[in-house]
Amino acid sequence: MSIEKILSQTSNLVLDTSVLIGYFMDENLSIIPLLDEYLFNKNSSLTLYGHNLLKSEIYYIICRMKGNNQAKNVLNKIENVMNIISESWLFKKVGQIKCEYPIAFSDCFSISLGIFLNCPIFFLKERELSEDVVNKINEEFNARIYIVS
Repeated sequence: MSIEKILSQTSNLVLDTSVLIGYFMDENLSIIPLLDEYLFNKNSSLTLYGHNLLKSEIYYIICRMKGNNQAKNVLNKIENVMNIISESWLFKKVGQIKCEYPIAFSDCFSISLGIFLNCPIFFLKERELSEDVVNKINEEFNARIYIVS
């Protein structure tokens, strides 16, 4: 299924750190025009969800790349468009995923959040999330992980 079709058929969405950083740091990603069309506009019917670990990860990565002020600015923008779900709803599933797969803790939270909300989770390609790992997590945990570019 195409990413555009997924965006047009869902009401909730989880974006991983790398996708959010790419968007707010104006990286050249093919997903950006679709996010502008379906998510980051006044008429959007999509709701973006995240977690506090995601915010921390975004902050420290941008702080290291561009400095504290830029990190604060990006975090303010994200907080204006993202609904944060408490980790207390997610921790058990996070532990189950982390127990089975050697992936980043923040990725486990994003996946757990997508499972909790029964919505798509978009990641950029990364070594830890091979196609095989994504397929296994999707099957085992009834997740909806998609790798975007």
